[in-house]
Amino acid sequence: MWHAFDAQEAYLTQIVDKVSTSLEQAVAAHGSAGLAVSGGKSPIPLFERLSLADIPWDKIHIRLVDERFVPPADPDSNEWLVRQYLLVNRARLAGFTGLVSDPADLGRCVAQANRLPCDITVAILGMGDDGHTASLFPGAPQLSEALDTSRPQRYLRISPPAAPHERISMTLAALLDARQLVLAIAGGHKRRIFEQAARQATPALPVSYLIAQTGVPLNVYWQA
Repeated sequence: MWHAFDAQEAYLTQIVDKVSTSLEQAVAAHGSAGLAVSGGKSPIPLFERLSLADIPWDKIHIRLVDERFVPPADPDSNEWLVRQYLLVNRARLAGFTGLVSDPADLGRCVAQANRLPCDITVAILGMGDDGHTASLFPGAPQLSEALDTSRPQRYLRISPPAAPHERISMTLAALLDARQLVLAIAGGHKRRIFEQAARQATPALPVSYLIAQTGVPLNVYWQA
């Protein structure tokens, strides 16, 4: 479902309301809930707003959709970003598991990530100018494996063709195992990329696979 907003205030409010309601309902029904989030600079205002939500954070576990292979204290780390902007205020009570368990061994980190329980109520995603989501970059040598939903891996190593740092990313299969997907984007260029990706599923625009699928509810929030 497409949701368009002219102002950031309404955009953030609607996303936070959607995510908070979904998490609260999962806690009421199952006793716990899982939230998966992406990194980058774009989610910071959303994280700050979400951290103030009055929901049962002590029954919610947060994990990362993807991560750069850098130490968790590195400012380029998505874990660092989450700890700075989301795991504060009311959300400081949430559980959290990062993806870089051994900063010296990427393979070990991926293996450990694949051993983690991964019950995701909501996954909040972004989209790059190249149509990537999570760290599913077009042209990455591991992309075809990451898009193959018949494979059992939930996380893979991804080598971006242009972006810095090796990555650990959820696969398409893992993303489609979430109960709900939220895609948050902004600006005219991102809208045009989204509209192009919505025409057909193609590895040239990996986000297109999330748009094309019909098994998991996808809510897209766009701010002008």
